[in-house]
Amino acid sequence: MEENQFIQAMNFRHACKAFDTNKQIPKEDFEVILRSGQLSPSSLGLEPTRMVVVRNKGLREAMKPLCWNQDQITSASELVVFKSLIAPLRAPSNYVRRLVSRKMAQKEKFEAYCQRIEGFLRDNDLLGENMIHWTARQAYLMASSMMNCAAFMGIDSCPIEGFEQRKLEELFAIDRGLEQIVLLVAFGYRLHPQPAEKYRLDIHELVTYQ
Repeated sequence: MEENQFIQAMNFRHACKAFDTNKQIPKEDFEVILRSGQLSPSSLGLEPTRMVVVRNKGLREAMKPLCWNQDQITSASELVVFKSLIAPLRAPSNYVRRLVSRKMAQKEKFEAYCQRIEGFLRDNDLLGENMIHWTARQAYLMASSMMNCAAFMGIDSCPIEGFEQRKLEELFAIDRGLEQIVLLVAFGYRLHPQPAEKYRLDIHELVTYQ
């Protein structure tokens, strides 16, 4: 039986460490990848992730030593910095109320849902320092959608967690009280063939049924 096309794409995807600097992602294809991120789910529909597409070569060169000198920073066709909002999500806030109002026109339902969000954050201890851990998870959902979309289109990617967060945020003049950098993802086309073997745990070790 022919393998599912999405599974084929997942097998194609790997953390590409060497990108071909002579190949650029077509504008229309990269817009599809960004759109897949826009359509990704987020907890309570609050969309806390912001993306910065870094195309300035000088800025990328400045980023590289802050990202463990990884070649992907400068060799990838596109480099996306994922930022997570913090202060705007501390309900009740104007940001939260604006997003809730898009789907809750009735005042009673609107106020009840805003209180529900505030209660969720309070009950899960997310109003303080832990908020960044919650919002970062939403960024990873978005990045995963984008990498899978790219793979389906025959475009490579590499998620990058190896960076000096504080120094990188200083480079981007980011107010850490408002938002923080949580992840980078490079996109482009592989320079070398993909390793033949893909190492994964057996499905029976990963999945149980009850």
